[in-house]
Amino acid sequence: MKKNFYLDLLLFVSGLLCIVTGIVLDFHLFAGFGDGRALKGIITNIHTYSGYIMMVGLLFHIVWHWKWVKAVAKKEIGQ
Repeated sequence: MKKNFYLDLLLFVSGLLCIVTGIVLDFHLFAGFGDGRALKGIITNIHTYSGYIMMVGLLFHIVWHWKWVKAVAKKEIGQ
């Protein structure tokens, strides 16, 4: 149970970071803060690596719940 909690927390935090930094990058909200280019680089890195972390976490999530995925798929395909 603990590994699910920590994995879900990792997915939540990385997903939230990816969403927030994506909005900041999309609306150019970093432009008003000093050297915008340096800040944009930092925000871009956070966005990129939080996406990578979320992708790896999702793969772990699917592997850890593979029995459930197979059972649901079998039930849905069988109907």
